[in-house]
Amino acid sequence: MRRSLVLAAVAFLAPQLEAQLLPRPAGWRILTDGSSRDSVHYVQMPPGWHMTTGPGALLFDPAYQAAGRYAVEAEIFLFPGTSQEGYGIFVGGASLDGPSPNYLAFVVRRDGAASLQRVVGGTATALLPWRPAPAVKPHAGGDEPARNVLRLSVERDSLIMEANGQRVASIARADLPVDGVFGFRAGADVNLHASRLDHLQRLAPVPPAKKSD
Repeated sequence: MRRSLVLAAVAFLAPQLEAQLLPRPAGWRILTDGSSRDSVHYVQMPPGWHMTTGPGALLFDPAYQAAGRYAVEAEIFLFPGTSQEGYGIFVGGASLDGPSPNYLAFVVRRDGAASLQRVVGGTATALLPWRPAPAVKPHAGGDEPARNVLRLSVERDSLIMEANGQRVASIARADLPVDGVFGFRAGADVNLHASRLDHLQRLAPVPPAKKSD
């Protein structure tokens, strides 16, 4: 409870703090959706980072790369608002230096729904269409932020999405582009605080695939 209250105060003060020139995290970039020129505020605000969007955007450090078998996990707090745009994490980022990025994003919404989106050349396709996810904490109103720990695990033959330690869904990995840059995905008009972004590399060998009879 204390941590939530502290973060709520941080969110309330964020515009004033940004006006005092809080630094953008060194090395990080912001890629807004389409050709939007509206602003996205992204600052280093320990613990973690604070972001408030106009247009939707990717927020990432090009040095953060993941490949093979791995997991990316983030703790994200959603603050009061009305936007039902998705927010969460993305992996497999490529061509992020232009208007036609490629990536996979595991995102949730204020109403507690979750989705997995594949974006190719800037065009999104829902690999997992929006659906209610009991594991996702919605923002039900009031001044308290909604806290969600989101995890996307890339296994040898599947992608597993989890929220707050519970499985949301899984899909076949197949030929999905999962190697590349990872970072945050924030939809339009959301106010977020991410306290951490973790990358876990799976180093242990895996058993061979079972042969079908």
